[in-house]
Amino acid sequence: MTAPLRLDRYDRFPRGLCDIGPRDIRAILPNPSLLTITGRAGAPLFLSLLLHGNETTSFFVLQNLARAFEKELPPRPMLIFIGNVAGAEQGLRVLSGGTDFNRIWAGGDTPEAALAAEVLKAARAARPFASIDIHNNTGANPIYGCVNALEARHLQLAALFSRICVYYTNPKSTQSMAFSTICPAVTCECGRPGEVEGIERATRFVMDALHLDHLDTASRAARDLSLFETKGRIVVDPDTDFEFGAGAAPLLFPADLEKRNFSPLQTGAEIAHARTPENPLRVIDEEGRDLTARFLSYEGGRIALARPATPSMFTSSPSIIRQDCLGYLMEEIALPQSL
Repeated sequence: MTAPLRLDRYDRFPRGLCDIGPRDIRAILPNPSLLTITGRAGAPLFLSLLLHGNETTSFFVLQNLARAFEKELPPRPMLIFIGNVAGAEQGLRVLSGGTDFNRIWAGGDTPEAALAAEVLKAARAARPFASIDIHNNTGANPIYGCVNALEARHLQLAALFSRICVYYTNPKSTQSMAFSTICPAVTCECGRPGEVEGIERATRFVMDALHLDHLDTASRAARDLSLFETKGRIVVDPDTDFEFGAGAAPLLFPADLEKRNFSPLQTGAEIAHARTPENPLRVIDEEGRDLTARFLSYEGGRIALARPATPSMFTSSPSIIRQDCLGYLMEEIALPQSL
């Protein structure tokens, strides 16, 4: 039987937190941790950090908050979950053979799911003002936010972070999906780990949220969003080897594939070339349905778009492609008329 994961609880920022790097985090926080930080007034802001151990922007945001509120109370309380500290210690998104900490929030019988359930129970009791989950990605993407509900308060929260917003409702097991049923929730995609702009933008966003009195049901800022909906993710056949650029592998991706992220592509745009009898790529939608024929054509080894789409999170990282996916296909959608 797998041992349960311990959730440590603190009522302040741990001493020494600002003196270490992300891979030293277990010297200060040896286990997944929940920090309850007293604020001046109001409901707490929930922060979800380091769900992926190699996505370090959230660690530096945590340090910035610890410095900012070393000698004074924040405008409102904070409830801060620091998740995959073991992965952070090794610089890994997910430990080998481990469970993705952003796929544990819809229940299950794993120690990680039990941990998430404990955090969710604490959050529901605290009735948070809003939830912010901070992430990085490996591909060349702009800084953008994600929401799981097309409601005004969720979109206003996203608009405080970026004018680019992606709407998705699957996987059901992400942190923001779970928290979107409790309070307005946003996922912050802050570019590559360690980039100064992403750290500064995320820190400023959290500070703005802490100072926000309320979220509007009709938001002027949200009306300026460019809103996309994820239609499906592209997965690579696990038995097919691939390379980027020129090579002898049976599946070749363009060397500059990442540069196409958030650039609208038209029908016929080539995304790969294969030397296989069948298309080794699949497009899977949010319900697990195969939409490959709808989005991709395969002729003479050429894999191209069968309809216009906008890619996001295309990556050249083999480990991410194998663990998760090549990237996503989106379509721009209209903002809700209620805004």
